[in-house]
Amino acid sequence: MTTQTIPGSVLDPMVFRDVVGHFASGVTVITTNVDGELFGTTASAVSSLSMEPPMMLACLNRSSSTHDAVVRSGYFGINILAEDQGDLAMKFGRKGADKFDSVAVSLSEHGNVPLLDGALAHVVCRVDETPAGGTHTVFFGLVQEASAREGAEPLAYYRGTFGRLERVKELAAYDAVRDWVLHRRTPVNEALVPEEIAAEIRSDANNVHNALVKLSAEALVTRDGSGQFTPTPMTEDLINSAYEGRATIELGVLASHFEKITDADVVELCAMTEKLGELRERGVDSLDEFLKLNAKFHNRLVSIAGSVQLTDAFRRLGIGTVWRQALTDADWARQMDHSHVVALTDALRSRDAAKASRAVREHTDFAKKLASEVIAGNGGAV
Repeated sequence: MTTQTIPGSVLDPMVFRDVVGHFASGVTVITTNVDGELFGTTASAVSSLSMEPPMMLACLNRSSSTHDAVVRSGYFGINILAEDQGDLAMKFGRKGADKFDSVAVSLSEHGNVPLLDGALAHVVCRVDETPAGGTHTVFFGLVQEASAREGAEPLAYYRGTFGRLERVKELAAYDAVRDWVLHRRTPVNEALVPEEIAAEIRSDANNVHNALVKLSAEALVTRDGSGQFTPTPMTEDLINSAYEGRATIELGVLASHFEKITDADVVELCAMTEKLGELRERGVDSLDEFLKLNAKFHNRLVSIAGSVQLTDAFRRLGIGTVWRQALTDADWARQMDHSHVVALTDALRSRDAAKASRAVREHTDFAKKLASEVIAGNGGAV
């Protein structure tokens, strides 16, 4: 359970993000039009405000180009996404690029706001008030148009995952159980008890059991003849297979989507790379943060393909958390060389696809070699 109470202090933003992430919400894309130029961004901080008169509110970060466009336009559209539109949520959640490329839209009667075809519902608003709150502006909008379609379910967002609400709960349970297994909260060769795990992660025991079945198919959990689950020891073969799978996906993304990489993508990846260097220099007590950021870097690169399924498949091949069990705070900065990540970032900055692919291959070979050393040093399994 995540808990933090600091009298007289501001709550840690990372704790706040984790806690509010437990709130399931619908997913929308806020759109507007300024002199024929279309703008849009994914947003979940959207709500009805009043019935008399009909009003909605939408919160947008002031650093967003869509924020400034709504201010200039005076109108915004709320596109409530359907459960099969997770790719659009990812596409409009990224900075830069032409987000409307290959996206079918129609223009509203009021404000010429672009409305996404296939959305579950559309609401067009005229900006009425714009109070500020922290880093965001809250746009109060008077509803000018509204429509909805039948026969579809809404896209939900819960703990960083898009999907149908029941599906999202299952995915959240899978992520939590996978994290449990890789962090060895139940030691290798000891039984994983679904009911006990469910109570700890606040999930349904059936979802936990299903997650364990899935993890057994991924070779991270072993199921014996009596149906009992235990964590699978990490061997060199298992880790090599995972790293090769991740390399295949990353190299595929670079081969097929290199031209889609925007300047904003590069800036974001460069910032992560610099932070990785700072964490290595800091050394002691920074390993957990380094591992999380390293995973975020590679997930972000794969997300450029714009496929929720591909990003999820790549993420599920990640086994970085197991390093926490094998590396010491004193030694990890020396062993976890990130020079190949630096080379990859440099290649993206210079738009050199061949160099970027070589960096991914070299990074994979380095990781496999280090894994072999770590596993050998731990008796052949972790």
